[in-house]
Amino acid sequence: MIYKETKPTNIQEGVWDEKSCVRRQSGFNLDQTGLPATLKWLPKGAPLALTASGKVSVCKTAKVYEAATKSATEVKVYKGHLLAVGDSLAGSAISAIDTSNADYDKVTVAALAEKADKDAVLDNGNAAKVIGLNYASVELDGMQSCTPTLQAYEIEEDTLPYPINDAIKAALTSRHAFKIK
Repeated sequence: MIYKETKPTNIQEGVWDEKSCVRRQSGFNLDQTGLPATLKWLPKGAPLALTASGKVSVCKTAKVYEAATKSATEVKVYKGHLLAVGDSLAGSAISAIDTSNADYDKVTVAALAEKADKDAVLDNGNAAKVIGLNYASVELDGMQSCTPTLQAYEIEEDTLPYPINDAIKAALTSRHAFKIK
């Protein structure tokens, strides 16, 4: 007998009013290029961006730990992001990521185009292409399919697995509403 885990354990999943949630009619193949090999589940609530090939990819984001000036070559970000060397962050290529500090990761970039305030959420440039949030956690075990939301209300932003910014919220349109704090 082979035991297969069918539900993820120990991951943060997004919370919203399930009765108001409408998911897109069909699933999309997930482009797993650039995702960490250690990532076994894509959590519910991850922002999904449409690629040129018709697949979806995760819109990678990171929350700034300490303010960085324009043209800075290092940005400290909170842990829990999916960034990797070769990705882009705020329009600048990532050349290294130092994970040695327990509180934050130090991301080395070519040069920031704009300053980054503390707690700002930077993305990999795909925010405008976001078509929804991942409707349900899916196991990443090969050619994976996932379904983005078309509509969701009363989204509890703090429960989302990755931070989102205003550009992602704009791409989600008015069919996605966040819970008032």
